[in-house]
Formats: sequence, C-alpha cells, structure tokens
Amino acid sequence: MRIKRFAAQTLPMVIERIKEEFGLGAVILSQRENPENGLVEVTAGVREEDLPDNLARKAHRESEAPLAAKPPKPVSPGTPVGSGLKAYRNAASMGRSANKESALDSVNWLEVKEELVGSINSGIGQLRELILDLAHRQSLSEKWRDRGDLIHLYRQLLATSLEPELARDLVEKAAESLAAWGGELGGQLRRTVRPLLRAKEGAWPRTLAILGPSGSGKTTVLVKLAALAQKKGLKVSAITLDTLKLGAAGQLAQYARIMGLGLKACQSRAELDEARELFDNADLILVDTSTRDFLGAGQLELLAGTRAQTLLVLPANLKTEDLMEVYQRAMGPDLWAVVFSKLDETKTLGGLLSLIIRVGPSLGFFSTGPRIPEDFSVAQADKFLDLWLAPQMEEGLDK
Repeated sequence: MRIKRFAAQTLPMVIERIKEEFGLGAVILSQRENPENGLVEVTAGVREEDLPDNLARKAHRESEAPLAAKPPKPVSPGTPVGSGLKAYRNAASMGRSANKESALDSVNWLEVKEELVGSINSGIGQLRELILDLAHRQSLSEKWRDRGDLIHLYRQLLATSLEPELARDLVEKAAESLAAWGGELGGQLRRTVRPLLRAKEGAWPRTLAILGPSGSGKTTVLVKLAALAQKKGLKVSAITLDTLKLGAAGQLAQYARIMGLGLKACQSRAELDEARELFDNADLILVDTSTRDFLGAGQLELLAGTRAQTLLVLPANLKTEDLMEVYQRAMGPDLWAVVFSKLDETKTLGGLLSLIIRVGPSLGFFSTGPRIPEDFSVAQADKFLDLWLAPQMEEGLDK
C-alpha cells in the first residue's frame, strides 16, 4: 500500500490533489489542521493495484515486450473474450498481433462505456460522502468528532430539515446523556427532545377560533375537532366568519348538516351577538375565520366579539421561516394552542421541531390524514417523536 501526506490551504484542494495522484481508490487515513502553517493536512493511502495509471503502464509494458518472450494467446475468429472492461483488458494484453484486432472486435464497447461511467459515478459518490462526512465532523464539538455514530445521527437530523445548530445541540446532549446513563443513542435522543414538547392539558375553552394561513386546512381541522368533541359527548356549534371565500360557508354547512351541528354565518358584531345567544347551550363553539383577512383589523375586531381563545393551524409542509412568521403574527394572550396539520403530507418534520425548540408553543392537536375523526388526535409528545423519527430512521440510530 502506498501512503502519503498531502497538504493545502483548504480541504477541497487537498481532496483534488489526492484524486490526481491516487485516483478514486484512495482511502483517507487521518485529517487535521496544522496550527503552525494553517494548512489542512490529510494522510491518504491506496493499494498499488488501485493506482489509476498502473493498468495503463502494465498494458504498455506488455505491448512493447518481444513477441518471442511472450507469445500472444491465439484467438480464433468468432471466439468471444467476454465483455466490458475485463474483455478490453484481456484484448489489450495480447500484444501486437492480428489476434489482437480479432479480440478487440469481440469486445462489447457499450458495456465498456457503461462500466466506466458506473465506476466513475461510484467514485464520485464515495468522494462526496467523504467530503460530507468531514464537513459534518467539523460541525460537532471537538470531543465528539471521532464518534461515527454521532456524525451519522447529526446527518439524519439534518435530513429531517432540522436547523443545523439545533441538530448539533440535540446530538451532543444525547451523547452526554448516553455517557452518563448508558443505554442506546436513539433512546437518549428521545429523552432529550421529549421535555421540549409541551402538550396542552386540561379542559378546552368553550369558544375556540380556528386561525391559519391559506392552505393550512382550517375548515377541515374545525370539522375534525367538532367530530372529536362529539365523540367525547360534547354539544358543538359553529360560527363562520369566512363568508368571502367561495364555497367555504357552503362546505361547512354540508358538514354541519351531516353532523348535526348548529351553524351561523356572521359578518358583523350584531350577528355575532345573536349567534352567541342562539348557541348559549353549546358545550363548545368553534369559529371558522377568514384566510383572506388573516389577523387583519376587521377580523380581530370580530374575534373580540366572540370572546374566543384562538387555535392556530400550522401545516407541517411549511418551511421553518414561514412557520415562525405565521406563529409570531398569531402570538398573543388569546393564543391557546397550535394544531399541526398535514402531518401525512411530508416526511421531514424538522421545521416543526425547530419552531417548538425556538418558541415553545403549546401543542393542542395533530392532524395526520383525511379520515374524520380517526386521523385527528389530542397532541402527545411520544406521538410527535414517532412521526419525527420515522421507523427507518430510528432503526439506524443504534446501528
């Protein structure tokens, strides 16, 4: 095996030098930053047979050798020598002879090209993984950089769209817990995150206004919540302020008729007062708000007339920055909890977890599918962890 130390100003420059001299078969043995000169030093090794120019040199030497010293292997016309790179190498090793041309004619050049492309792509993939591994290794604190399991976990958390600094913090806290208490890394990660998930407990407010940005599924959440409340034996009525959206009131009216809900559409404070008097005997009043006037002055004035606490619907497929913006706009003394909707429409819940860690909202309900009310439930910490750490990911945490 040939081993050599390479140095350059940046890691990509070192990698490029290793590629040029050792090819794609090189293995990184160690890497460090030299504090004396500021250069990145990488020690790499490669087997002699994997050096990129060895095969070419071997073929050249054999082609230049006297024919008497090494006679070519006879190849009769029509006799195949195989296909792909192996066939090419066999043909090239036969030296200068008429048989060489016969052998080359039998090579499947399409397979040679496909194998070469496959080999190059494989090498590029391995190099990419190496660079990512080194980059993620540097993201962790120095005491954890040699832990392959922690680097693997860090990469998995990034794949859930969790913000990098939060992923690093969770990984290192889980590592500290693992060092102190033992067990499994996946279990310690769950124990680290669980206290951050504050599920709302206790009785629901009598009046809940459902808020949310366009496309969040507010009306669907209202219907699911009404069905869940009815299942608990509560008498439910509904008020809609969303009279501007085409078909919104009609859609809710259809659900109300099927479920036996009291329903009134309101556009003024006087109509709201009438609705509250009409639904005086209801255990739960749900208010469907307008998306077009989301937290606008007109809607806020109407909401004040309902004396409602608010339930903010946040779709799981929003980006972290969009989730933060919506939450900050809705945040206030009347905000009772949040609903995470469309949990079945994305596999990356890191954006929601980033929101939870940064602002700590109270979790009210989860909407995980289209069924009513089977796919709607009261928020639970373990339920969120199960959804965030998908089975295929969690199985890999402790490998």
